[in-house]
Amino acid sequence: MRIALNETSNRAEIVRWVAESSWPLNIVKDHGFQSLMKTGRLEYWLPSPSTSARDVKLVFAKTRNQIARILKVSLRNGTQHVSLTCPKEHPRTLSFATNAWSSPNHKAYVAVTIHFEQNGVPVSMLLDIVEVPCSHSGLNLAKAFTDILEDFSISDKVSMILLAENFIHTLLPDPQHYV
Repeated sequence: MRIALNETSNRAEIVRWVAESSWPLNIVKDHGFQSLMKTGRLEYWLPSPSTSARDVKLVFAKTRNQIARILKVSLRNGTQHVSLTCPKEHPRTLSFATNAWSSPNHKAYVAVTIHFEQNGVPVSMLLDIVEVPCSHSGLNLAKAFTDILEDFSISDKVSMILLAENFIHTLLPDPQHYV
């Protein structure tokens, strides 16, 4: 695919490449990257890391809004909730996964992904990544998860939650009591 060389297309391609390849945003300041990108094209414009960061956040916000529209269209019929259904005998369910971590600067984050089938094809999408400004306790992570589900108006679609053993110990003082 040939893409015209202009500032807008360069920014879009950098965002796509950084996101798909999991590169840090400051890659655009790397001497080797700049040399490679400008070889034979000295006029090739490269954005700054802060411009790339803004672009990634903008693309994420737009994509998040598209996902919300997909889920609302799929999940609602007027004001009535309906099950996600292809053929009536195969109701579609929503599955969620979370991942929590702390960054090198000690900020806590949690990511929530959603998984379902659409016309027999598995679909996985990132719903959100949020900072958890307090500790990674089970209650704080559950609150972040609940807030994300409520943002997308899909909190009523959770029927079961499976927890890792270490996560259970942060929620329940005596997990054996509940077995």
